[in-house]
Amino acid sequence: MTRLDKCIKLNFQMVGNDIGIMCVMAGTVLICVLGIITLVLSPLLAVVQVIFAVKMYKKLFYTSLYGQTAAFYQSIPAAAEEVAASKIFTAGTGLLMSNVISIICMIIVWFSGSIAGDLMQTLMDAADADIKAFLSAEFLILKFLALTSSLYRQSAYILMAVVIYNSLAPKRRNEWTRVLAFVIAGAGHIAISSLDDILRLAGLEATALLIPAVCILFDIVLTVVFYRITVNKLETRYALS
Repeated sequence: MTRLDKCIKLNFQMVGNDIGIMCVMAGTVLICVLGIITLVLSPLLAVVQVIFAVKMYKKLFYTSLYGQTAAFYQSIPAAAEEVAASKIFTAGTGLLMSNVISIICMIIVWFSGSIAGDLMQTLMDAADADIKAFLSAEFLILKFLALTSSLYRQSAYILMAVVIYNSLAPKRRNEWTRVLAFVIAGAGHIAISSLDDILRLAGLEATALLIPAVCILFDIVLTVVFYRITVNKLETRYALS
């Protein structure tokens, strides 16, 4: 087992419970088969899922690098590349697992004969031929790949933001700096995540497959860029090599 494998295993052990709860919350979408009760429970379940996603990020990106377990984690003989790659992979995979479960549950609900399933089928039946053609197998596969790439890009972006902020000199890490860092990081994430909408506004609807394909390429490039910036910061600030 390589050092990267060991880092990945350690990270999954660290946040396994949080990922499990996220997946359970995603899986409870099956309550839709009970009908109208989903309108009451779904927002609550979504909030719980987000809370545990944040806890996962905090353990992976802050606690193990700068918080209570930082001394133990940094004692592991791993290079900065392995530390960053394992954390991005763990966070992205955890989010992907919960999203896959959500998608599976939506498919089950669609064919369940429940109120929610009937509503989804009615909306699909009412869709015109262009929309149905738009939802081709190739398009859906590319959209799933685009979702996957976006989750890893999102994780790489958040890790980079955390590392950059904590690389500042202590006297510069005041409350206003923290607020500003959150605002900049949030605005940057929204802007990056809006690429598909920008492409549609640019008039690329006619080539539906191009939009998710471009988003996948965009995510891969940004993930590598964010990863390299993170590695450089970890190496220069903490001498991880």
